[in-house]
Amino acid sequence: MEETFKSPRPIPNIATEATFSHRKPKKPDHRNLVEEDCLPPRAPVKSAPPISRVFKHTRRNSVGAFQVSFRDNGSEIKSPHYNAKSRDLYFEQCFKVISRLGAGSFGEVFKVRSKEDGCLYAIKKSRDKFRGDADRKYKLEEVNKHELVKGHRNCVKFVKAWEERNHLYIQTELCEMSLKDFLEKNDSTSESMVWEFLSDLSLGLKHLHDNGLIHMDIKPANIFIGLDGLCKIGDFGLVLESSKCDTTQALEGDPKYLAPELMQGRFTKSADIFSLGITLLELASDLELPKGGQAWHELRNGKLPNIFTQGISLELRRLISWMMNPSPQQRPNVDEILAEPAVCQALKRRQRVYLYSWMKESMSVMYSFLCSTLLWIWMVLLWPFHSFTNSWVWTKSSAKADVSYHEDLSFSSDESCNNSIFESGSSTPNCSMSFEEMLTHSIPKPPWHGDGYCSSPVHLTPSSHFEQTNISPQMHSDKERITLPFHASSPEHERYTPPSERRRGPLFHEEGFVTKNVVEPRNLLEVFEDAANSPDW
Repeated sequence: MEETFKSPRPIPNIATEATFSHRKPKKPDHRNLVEEDCLPPRAPVKSAPPISRVFKHTRRNSVGAFQVSFRDNGSEIKSPHYNAKSRDLYFEQCFKVISRLGAGSFGEVFKVRSKEDGCLYAIKKSRDKFRGDADRKYKLEEVNKHELVKGHRNCVKFVKAWEERNHLYIQTELCEMSLKDFLEKNDSTSESMVWEFLSDLSLGLKHLHDNGLIHMDIKPANIFIGLDGLCKIGDFGLVLESSKCDTTQALEGDPKYLAPELMQGRFTKSADIFSLGITLLELASDLELPKGGQAWHELRNGKLPNIFTQGISLELRRLISWMMNPSPQQRPNVDEILAEPAVCQALKRRQRVYLYSWMKESMSVMYSFLCSTLLWIWMVLLWPFHSFTNSWVWTKSSAKADVSYHEDLSFSSDESCNNSIFESGSSTPNCSMSFEEMLTHSIPKPPWHGDGYCSSPVHLTPSSHFEQTNISPQMHSDKERITLPFHASSPEHERYTPPSERRRGPLFHEEGFVTKNVVEPRNLLEVFEDAANSPDW
């Protein structure tokens, strides 16, 4: 009888039921990577020609940043820190990048500090440039959705948006972390915190649904924990208006949180309820949500794995099963979720956080209003006196300069008699001289000039000469002052005498001490004429 061949490897057992896995720890540097497994599908570009020279000379490719807004026409952004002629971007001139928060299918997100108000913000920059007018219009539609959301404490606040060099920039408020980061840092979450997160997210989702908007991408990566401790819904890139019948441009979100009816093209508000319910399941348990396969279909059929829901209370498990009902019509709406007893109790506990958030927002508004009011008062009331103040300061500084000039050129006779030794190079004019006499007083040649003291070069002529002067000090008893030569350290001192001085002659002669008149202000032109007429010029 022929023996059968046995394989050395074990035969695999094919599981007939779907298997679920526990949540796996993430890498520590996951925030600097583009996680393709949790990104929504990239939007298809329709009727967008490739980038070419066709779009080279358009207005949007010109230098400068232009504000993007669907409420009014876009205009060039003006800021005291922004120079449109500079090669640096508006993003680089007006903001200081602190860190890179993450990246997605749309672009990168940066944590920045504004140079205008010093506050922290989050700025999202588009990854790719505009491929044409159709692509630009599609990407700018996210700004329109941000403006449609309006303001709510449980929605990420939109600040402004602008486009520059074919890139879109969206500035929003900065949050502490996303719910996805919170799950990765914490292995387990208390059920009371789950109820509080649900109450915050239900209020934010109610604000969207009341304004006729469907988020279409509710997941932990798009839920943020603000600096005030509140949970906020963000990333409105896939928001759909329920009033519009045309859903050809609608896109599904992350497949792990996708509602089953979206596969048939039915876009309703119940899709957000399903995504919120499966997010609560991931938050309350240690379940790793599948991206596809049999386990993915079982979750859409309402079958929750018992091994992962054993630690969840019956009330929370019942609510999650209700929110994940396969039929959209059987799911609760936001008002029914907020009416749950556990949610009402969580809202009461969150009142303190809501009050703190309201006070912080009110103080911020009051501070901005006060700063703008003070600036307006300063511009209106004090600006007309600006020119008068400048002229008064200039006159006052000129008067001080004149006084200091007189003080430097005069000293008392008592002081001159008491001090027998003076610094070399100091001038000692008579205290009784008038200002006109001081101008004609002899000023010796500075020691750092070899041939003269004029700032401009002066060429010697036959009519000009040097004279030797005695260095011994002379005591004048009639006026009780001592006159020293300029160089007390050298035996002789050479003094340059311009030709014009020879014609006028010395001012006075005393006991061999000859003092020549220096160039006076009114005779400065004569000195330059003599220098110009010299043959050596």
